[in-house]
Amino acid sequence: MREQADIQEGSVHFSTKLQNALGLDGHPIAISITSEAPEGINKHRGKTTLCVMIQKARRGVSFYCSGKNIICSGKVHVGIGSSPVWHLEDFLVRREKIVGSKTAARRMIDLAREQAPDLGKYIILSPLMNANFRPDVVVFVGTPLQISRILFLDAFETGDINTIHREPLCSGVIALPIATRQIGLSLLDMSCRSFGQYRPEEMVIGVPYPRVSKIVEAIGRSIAGNAKSSFLLRLIPRIINSDKSE
Repeated sequence: MREQADIQEGSVHFSTKLQNALGLDGHPIAISITSEAPEGINKHRGKTTLCVMIQKARRGVSFYCSGKNIICSGKVHVGIGSSPVWHLEDFLVRREKIVGSKTAARRMIDLAREQAPDLGKYIILSPLMNANFRPDVVVFVGTPLQISRILFLDAFETGDINTIHREPLCSGVIALPIATRQIGLSLLDMSCRSFGQYRPEEMVIGVPYPRVSKIVEAIGRSIAGNAKSSFLLRLIPRIINSDKSE
């Protein structure tokens, strides 16, 4: 119980600092993939897509589900289920027009399976603020500016901006950050934007949980957080005075 309390206390601290510093619309989302159904959290009722589930968690809802609750290929992309052949053809080719052939659909799914081989049976999603479990990855929905700030906060100590980009959303910001321990980016494919009702100016980033504390620690020291640049503070008045003299 004490360990769970410590995790939740840390989650509240991380979430509060990140939301305040970055001005996020909604919560950072804690995500974990497990082999056992978690206790103390509601099971998702009904079926929907992972991109919709991420939006629900972003807006304050905590839940878990199995691949049976996910109607899209997202269950394959995060390694908790499989898709039959008809699903590949009808959903990716005929319905959503993501790819132009069944062969291309198979290639996309096979690649996803390589990236997320049997990560577990269940996926848990929660606002980071409310997470009573240790996340595998924390997902942020934001503008390019907000996402850029996260990247520079992460790189503050090392100077190393090391990311991986993969579409769709579930591969890019859930499976790959878990499997590779790299920060993952997604520009949100067209179907994802439509199903999840994401805004045109939004994108998503997935940060492996062990890196979140480093990001939070950098907030007060980095210009990507709350720190002020002495160079800019000296330069801006000069620019303003220069404009006035003209």
